[in-house]
Amino acid sequence: MPAVLVPVNQGKSIVLDKPIVLVGRHPDCDAVILNSRKISRKHCAVALVNNHFVVRDLGSMNGVWVNGIRVETQSSVDFGDELMIGDVAFVLEADKKSSEKKSKGAAPLGSETPLAPAKSPRVPEVASARSNPLARPKNQDLSMEFPVPIDDDEDDRYSVPPPSQKPLGGDTDPGGD
Repeated sequence: MPAVLVPVNQGKSIVLDKPIVLVGRHPDCDAVILNSRKISRKHCAVALVNNHFVVRDLGSMNGVWVNGIRVETQSSVDFGDELMIGDVAFVLEADKKSSEKKSKGAAPLGSETPLAPAKSPRVPEVASARSNPLARPKNQDLSMEFPVPIDDDEDDRYSVPPPSQKPLGGDTDPGGD
């Protein structure tokens, strides 16, 4: 589902052509906005989750707003909604260029083309956790899948020593004073 964030006043449009588009001032962002001092280095991310767009504030100072309501962590964004990133306003619209490309290859109106037989929707099989350890619960919210969480099971070597051990860099004089 191609979409574009079209600026309300002036500026460049942001094409949402990837599953996750990072927006901010930093050069590593997918969409770099330099014409506002109220945009954080990594301000927000817009993602396509289950055919719906979701915006997530990445801890910006000046916030993200959808239709005048501040986004605390994340919010869905529909076509026609106003998305305010810092002080720069955008409207989410369908990408007309990609839909025109698809329609150029279509048959002209009025010509008869045979229709393919209708396919029945594929119903996913429900797998048990024993047979497939990666199976998800049926009603799990998939919108929390971005950004990818860091695995906490790895030893990061920043753990606090147990009380029985003396911390490194402590007092080396056993006599006191």
